[in-house]
Amino acid sequence: MKSSNMAKVVRPLIDVARRYAEKPEFATLAAAYAVLLSIRHGEAFPLPALEDVLDREEALPGYVRAFLESHLSEHWKEYQQTAGSYDEDSLVDFFSNEATLMLMDSRHDFSTHPVIDQLCTGLLEIAVGNTVADLNCGIGKFVRKAWFALWNVTGSDEGLSVVGYSRNAEFAALTYILCDVTGVGARVVAQSIFISHPERYDRIALIPPFGMETRAINIPMAQQVLAERFENFPEIRLSSADWVFAARAASLLTADGRAVVAVPIHALNGTQSQAYREFLVRNQLIEAVIAIPRGFLNGAAVSFAIVVMREGCREIKFINGEEYQTVVEGARLLDVPRLLKDYHALNDYEAVTTKTLDAVYSRDCNLTPDFYLGEDLVYNNSKPFGKIVREIRRGAKLPIDAWKAVEGDDSSSVKKVAFKHFSEGLIDERLPGFTAVPPGAEDAVLETGDLLISRMGFPFKVAVVEHRNEKLVADENVWIVRMGGDRGLAYYLRAYLESERGAKWLSRLSAGATLRTISAKNIEKIPVPDADEETRTAIARELEKATILVRETRKRLDDALGEMKNVFDTFNKDGGL
Repeated sequence: MKSSNMAKVVRPLIDVARRYAEKPEFATLAAAYAVLLSIRHGEAFPLPALEDVLDREEALPGYVRAFLESHLSEHWKEYQQTAGSYDEDSLVDFFSNEATLMLMDSRHDFSTHPVIDQLCTGLLEIAVGNTVADLNCGIGKFVRKAWFALWNVTGSDEGLSVVGYSRNAEFAALTYILCDVTGVGARVVAQSIFISHPERYDRIALIPPFGMETRAINIPMAQQVLAERFENFPEIRLSSADWVFAARAASLLTADGRAVVAVPIHALNGTQSQAYREFLVRNQLIEAVIAIPRGFLNGAAVSFAIVVMREGCREIKFINGEEYQTVVEGARLLDVPRLLKDYHALNDYEAVTTKTLDAVYSRDCNLTPDFYLGEDLVYNNSKPFGKIVREIRRGAKLPIDAWKAVEGDDSSSVKKVAFKHFSEGLIDERLPGFTAVPPGAEDAVLETGDLLISRMGFPFKVAVVEHRNEKLVADENVWIVRMGGDRGLAYYLRAYLESERGAKWLSRLSAGATLRTISAKNIEKIPVPDADEETRTAIARELEKATILVRETRKRLDDALGEMKNVFDTFNKDGGL
């Protein structure tokens, strides 16, 4: 092997290999890189070209064996002295692994579904002369998408500028391998995107790790680089970093640049990230939010949104991706061409709507598309929920030991109510018993006529507290809505929250990727139709009458089920059989 080729093969990964010297699997990876790069540069022994064996599980390991047995093997001692030792069998096993074969096959895509890459590429509108950055290069998927998008436009690799960033050195190494063996001349950088540097890019794609805490990104460093670009960027606190990543993507754009950033659905409305959302909206950096249904992010069954970012956005477009789902040969896909066509259209309709920044800002910068799409859910004559009730308080938030200290049984005079203990508007007859109200839970003792709302789960559950002989205490996952003794109002509000429109408000104002939760602050915002007293009373009475019927029917059903299970013993009570 010539020294120049030795440099091509070994030196690009020596620093990374040293950094991971104690990880045997990385030594194998570095050796794999050397093998592939040597094959690519054709230091040739008479074997098929690499692209001819990418799809053949038996051929690639054999290819590696042949390489190791060739005249090039004499240079491996020198390689091992600098890059670390490796096991020959492990190297062959590495290429025999199904995941490795998929990695080497440029047709396979990781992290996101191929249609998401297609959508992101279409939204970015990559053109001749653009500099493109993938800020989550991982194993090089979008780096290659951007490269070939530019290639398709120009018909040449002259002047193409594509860069991928990953703070994970192994991911950067894998990306380097994949780009090199597939002929992609992208630059790969193994460093955090929050390190200050002067480069700016025309097009940026970013799919960050959802829900990562800000502590994992070095808060002082992230705060510093964002302050370099944005005046008065909110203080970064210990919370989810989803919008901090989005802000960093925006900070790396050129004046006419465009970015697409993936953000989990719960971050579009969560109170923890409200300050970041307000900053981005106020500074006109969000062009659109496109809700993507579950199933288009490999390895995580969560809903997320693609946020399009650029400077000078005076309106925000909201799109419901659910409306663009299609099924092709049993596989669920998105009709990306139709979505992109509607994205560029100016008309508002069921799946797409455009809102002014003032309209978004007035709603606490809630960026959930479903919040703005479809029918208008506000009645002409409405009042905020919080203006109608006396107060909303959370149930007792106590450690398990505090409850265990007063644990009782079915005969106990104090019972605990959790959100699992009520459904169809009724609180269960049987509840966990306690000998006393635990210290610290006094404010969570329920009153007759209180309205209960589950704090988590969807659809959210609602119930009105009826008179009971036991003392009831709500736990931390129950919101207690105090009516000031107005039992009729409790039933009216329950009727509204259980209606189709009320349930939609609970959904729109909730947050969470897998387990939805709703805050007291958001419950207070729900617009409630301000019916006259006669109408309100009629609705409350009708619901109460239906509730009594459900309770009686449920009791009869429970009694019948008990009798059914004991038919044999009843007939055989004298032991005649």
